Amino acid sequence: MNEYKKSLWLSNIIVLLFAVLATFACKITFNELLIQQQELTAKKINTNIGTSPLDLTALDSLVAQNLFDYIKISHSELNTPLIYENEQLSPIDYYLGQIAPTTFISDNGAQLIEYKTKNSKLIALIKQVLFVIYSTLILMSLMINILYYRLFKRIEKTLIKEIADDSDAVSPFTKVSEQLHEQKRLFHRALQNQEKQILQLAHQVNMDNLTGLNNRHAFRKELTDILSNEEDQQHAILSIIRASELNTINAQRGFQHGDEYIISIANLISKVAERYPATSLYRISGSDFALIARDMSISDAQVLAKNLKMQFDQYQALNKLDSIAYNGISSIISGQLPEQVLARTDMALAKAQTEGVNNWAFEQQDSDDSQFGQQHWRNIIEDIITKRALMLLHQPIQAIHRNMKGYQEIFTRFIGENNSMIPTDTVFAMAQRVDLSVKLEQLILETVVSQCRHKTDGSTRWGINITSSAIQNSSFIVWLERLLLRESNIAASLIFEMQEVVLDSNLVASKRVFDMLKRTGSRSAICNFGKGIGSFRLFKELKPDFVKIDASLISNIERDSANQQFVRMIIDVAHRMDCRVIAEGIEHLEQKQILENMYIDGVQGFLIARPSPL
Repeated sequence: MNEYKKSLWLSNIIVLLFAVLATFACKITFNELLIQQQELTAKKINTNIGTSPLDLTALDSLVAQNLFDYIKISHSELNTPLIYENEQLSPIDYYLGQIAPTTFISDNGAQLIEYKTKNSKLIALIKQVLFVIYSTLILMSLMINILYYRLFKRIEKTLIKEIADDSDAVSPFTKVSEQLHEQKRLFHRALQNQEKQILQLAHQVNMDNLTGLNNRHAFRKELTDILSNEEDQQHAILSIIRASELNTINAQRGFQHGDEYIISIANLISKVAERYPATSLYRISGSDFALIARDMSISDAQVLAKNLKMQFDQYQALNKLDSIAYNGISSIISGQLPEQVLARTDMALAKAQTEGVNNWAFEQQDSDDSQFGQQHWRNIIEDIITKRALMLLHQPIQAIHRNMKGYQEIFTRFIGENNSMIPTDTVFAMAQRVDLSVKLEQLILETVVSQCRHKTDGSTRWGINITSSAIQNSSFIVWLERLLLRESNIAASLIFEMQEVVLDSNLVASKRVFDMLKRTGSRSAICNFGKGIGSFRLFKELKPDFVKIDASLISNIERDSANQQFVRMIIDVAHRMDCRVIAEGIEHLEQKQILENMYIDGVQGFLIARPSPL
């Protein structure tokens, strides 16, 4: 387009230059005629003057003959020269007729005459010639502009056709056509690459990195699409599946085993769900999966839930876990709110967790689900407290060196209706929500003290876990101190284990608890040690009797030299502060041998023993 404009301007400038040159050529040509006309006029003047000098009357007579545009007469008898000049001459006529004045002396030698003749006819002829030339040039310029415009439009149409048409027809612009097709291919390739990248990014945004399933963002979008489509009434089934043992596996065996556990559950659910059309599986949180099945009947949903339970039971038996996952199911109908559906499904999940290992429940009621769910859990936890419906398990911590005495870590399991196990993490979480966590902790400690009173032989030690809510509750700490002072014989054999992350988040309350344990003769231990940046600060501030190295640092210690150096540093620092070090999550003999060479004090894990009833 820019080249086209340049060419158009150049052609118009050339036409303008031709007009200027033609004007100069005409002027030069006609100047000769004007000079000849001047010379003829000189003879007439000389004849008319004769020998008598000219005066003003004679000048008027010459002017009346309409021969001059300018005349000046000088002689010795005149005081001033006689001058006449045509003031009605137009600028164009003046320019076209402009020549040097002619000067001559009369025959008698007495007069000097200077003049320019009036050349009206010649000037009119020049105008006509220039008009013809200018008109011709203007027409040429218009034709050039029209031709350029039409040529530009034709080229434009041809190029547009070349771009739009992929056929191999012969093109008048061979090279241009080749370049256009090449550029078009490059453009399409770049566009395809960009579309591919956009799809990949969209897939990454909606994908869970661990399992490869769609994530919570994709789940929320799918659920909203179904519920918002009121014109085309849609029905679907929503299933929320919670992996109940994730926290336990992470704590006891390390995060790598936790990831393997989550991947296995995802594979089990996918295997069962692929039998049903239009099902979508999502991982919506660390331990929760969601399954949406469009146009699935309630009876089919129940069959799917039974198949899932069977798969979970088989996996549980194979891996010797307390449970695998629980399943809450509800229906989705267009026009409902997402929060309403999710609350109803969460209610079903809560029921499933209280009705048996790896169980499922279906909930269809549209009551106040949130309040109903909390009341349901309040009733369950109050029932546990009233009936003291809990079971204690223990797992030994084996001493490696003579200067440490091993002990038994106690785990709690809660018993629901029909002697079914309720997930421990769920009970603690719901107890905190309904403000019963302190009473639950008191029940557990009273039960532990009671059983230890009958089982202890004076040499056995027992490890008890204290939750974060208990550590931060002043009334509970006062109650615990009174219990330990009252049971002074038992207190000396108790070791209270607390999570590192909980202690580090509230150091003042943690120090108060540790000081109280020292006063009552009990011992303290920091669990999951080595995960936080403030691990070594806790040594100085709390002065624990034991630290239990986090299982994630142990899981690959036989292959990870960096972990070996870090664990060795923990052991060295702890021994200097008269603190015993225990390694959690020992599953392989090689791990135990490496830790023994580092002078670890004690080990705990499935290699030593699995939890068993107390």
